[in-house]
Amino acid sequence: MRFRRRSSVLPRAPWPDGLERTEPLKGQLWTRSERALREPDVHWSRRAVAGLAAVIEAMLLGWLWFGPALAVHTVEVVGARHLSPSQVAQAAGVAGNASIISIDGESAEQRLLGQVWVRTATVQPQFPGKVIVSVSEWQPVAVYHSGVSPELFLLSSQAVVLGRTANATELVVVQGPAGADPRLGDHAIDTQLLAALVNMQRGMPALIGQDVSTFIFDSCGDLTMVAKRGWKVYFGRVLTPEEFSALRDKLTALKAIAGNGNVDYSSSDLDYVNVMNPAEPAVGYKSRASAPRSPAPSATPSPQCK
Repeated sequence: MRFRRRSSVLPRAPWPDGLERTEPLKGQLWTRSERALREPDVHWSRRAVAGLAAVIEAMLLGWLWFGPALAVHTVEVVGARHLSPSQVAQAAGVAGNASIISIDGESAEQRLLGQVWVRTATVQPQFPGKVIVSVSEWQPVAVYHSGVSPELFLLSSQAVVLGRTANATELVVVQGPAGADPRLGDHAIDTQLLAALVNMQRGMPALIGQDVSTFIFDSCGDLTMVAKRGWKVYFGRVLTPEEFSALRDKLTALKAIAGNGNVDYSSSDLDYVNVMNPAEPAVGYKSRASAPRSPAPSATPSPQCK
């Protein structure tokens, strides 16, 4: 069966002259008026009210920021021993007439950590006008002085200079090379070396039955221990990781020569013990002036240093 397409009953209107077929048709039904596209006008009274509200808000914020309502009235400092409460508040930036809402706790903590005595710090603003500052301080583990200066400086466990002191009781005494005195916040010696010296001082009474008076670390990196009885132990250089590791063998040798009866560490005649070569330790006595003796470490630079 065949089907035939029937033509439309209505005749098709001709395409307007001068109008390309690709151009869109124009007319009021197809577009919005320009007036409808414009934003609606805001009455001047509404603009005035909005501006007044912004001014009032700015004035209120300024009053809260600089006014007495939220000013810091109390700064409570906890944990400070070497710094006074006023010094802590000043360092944290919470002293004076600061507003409680202007205090940035994290920034204040970072400022406190810049103080040589401060190990950790927390700053907690509390409404309406109180700030609680908690600090923990570094504890001195040693005192340091250069080879030519009698000035003593407290060192933290990180070998940082905390301040001057006139008393070295119960602390490790370290004499460094000749030179200028260290400044506050400086690293006077290597941190690993200081940790080794502190442990050695604490362990000597159990190891050989003697107390330590001083450690001497010269410009060549040679380490000498001075016992309270006056005799010395020469350990040699302790600059590289390998040399630090060798300290264990040298301490073992120091104990071994006492155990086999070769040396009496309580003897007033004992002059030195040389364990630079732990396999062949040497002992010197004051009464044996002709015996070969190891040279004492020098606090001044030596041309033999390599």
